[in-house]
Amino acid sequence: MGDTRSTRFKAKLVADFIKEQADRKKGGSPLLVSLQGPQGSGKSTLAVELVKILEKEPYHLTCRVASLDDFYLPYTELKGLAERCPDNPLLQGRGPPGTHDLALLSHTLLRLRNGPLPSPLCPVHLPIFDKSQHRGFGDRSEESVRIDTPVDVFLLEGWSLGYTSLSEVQVDERRRNGRTASLHSSSTIQQINRNLGFINEVTRGMFDCHVAIHPLSYDFVYAWRMEQEHMMKHANGGKGMSDEEVLAFVDRYRPVYEVFGETGPDCPTLRLTFGEHREVV
Repeated sequence: MGDTRSTRFKAKLVADFIKEQADRKKGGSPLLVSLQGPQGSGKSTLAVELVKILEKEPYHLTCRVASLDDFYLPYTELKGLAERCPDNPLLQGRGPPGTHDLALLSHTLLRLRNGPLPSPLCPVHLPIFDKSQHRGFGDRSEESVRIDTPVDVFLLEGWSLGYTSLSEVQVDERRRNGRTASLHSSSTIQQINRNLGFINEVTRGMFDCHVAIHPLSYDFVYAWRMEQEHMMKHANGGKGMSDEEVLAFVDRYRPVYEVFGETGPDCPTLRLTFGEHREVV
């Protein structure tokens, strides 16, 4: 069966799923794939390996990857959002639904799905969000990533991508039962739910299939994200968050996991369940 913890093992599972979906797809536009996974789960590393595998036999598919993180609002708009929502702690910085540029996301997805294929004369430009700007608050870069050749697969990855909004009653019930969600007011989580609904409107019908990484316990995310931070600090000379700051960082995202983590889009979906050590179980 292979090492179920290895990135290559996971990428092969996803590649087989994508190949099956690509074979079923009709038309000349790329297969659009959404990939969801919590912080530290390795989704970005998985995406990089997936591109390499898809290029080779038996797949022979060209793939480009983008992150939903790069579609965050510019700095001034993020600050404006925080000022307009002073009572919502989840909207005091980038991350949760409500902090993305939905007009730009919609334009990009429509361009890939319905527009002419990328070419030197008609390229697609993907935004870049620089998280180091403004003391870590972040801002959109003036640079972009250019796609100027046709691709078979376009994959967009994000920590909440594919989550769907719920009824107000469902949201309140899940909020009350959540370890961290219950610490927030109903109005805070309901606002996130409405924002998620806006994302759903933009992405509805855009993606041909979905891949979801689901941990057996969201407690694992703290250790995963802390390990990620330690590796980054080791590589850059110690720049990064303290362990306490990492815990607080994950706490800000966990309410969304607890309330919306079991939701998913209405399209073919591959669900990968991870154990404590990121092994597929």
